Amino acid sequence: MKRKIEKLHQSSAIRFLTVGSLTFLTEYIVFYVLYVFLHWNLLVANSLSFAVGLSMSFMLNRKWAFKKQSYQRKFHHQAIIYIALALSNLVINNVIVAGLKDIGIDPRIGKVLAIATIAVWNFVIYKLIIFREKTD
Repeated sequence: MKRKIEKLHQSSAIRFLTVGSLTFLTEYIVFYVLYVFLHWNLLVANSLSFAVGLSMSFMLNRKWAFKKQSYQRKFHHQAIIYIALALSNLVINNVIVAGLKDIGIDPRIGKVLAIATIAVWNFVIYKLIIFREKTD
């Protein structure tokens, strides 16, 4: 059993899902506290929680999920591409959450749907572009 668990942790997809789960929980808790308990504006609460999740996700993905001996891009290049992707994701995230609210779906549900949608294309971009291993 221990060997199977170790083998699972060798997969970047499993590590990405683990990081994603931790990021989701953190981002969602921040969103929930700001929006539900503190009654912050929806887009402000969503944007701030997204920024918290973004920071956590970048570091955990770089250091653990897609950890390579040598990356094709330097840290600052990875960060720039990651931030550009994140800004695109933020706009899409806000559109999804606000759009679903406009058609009657609770923003707490909309937030979950937005995160799931964004996670799918992020894995591909992280693996193939941002955290790509350097080949000599």
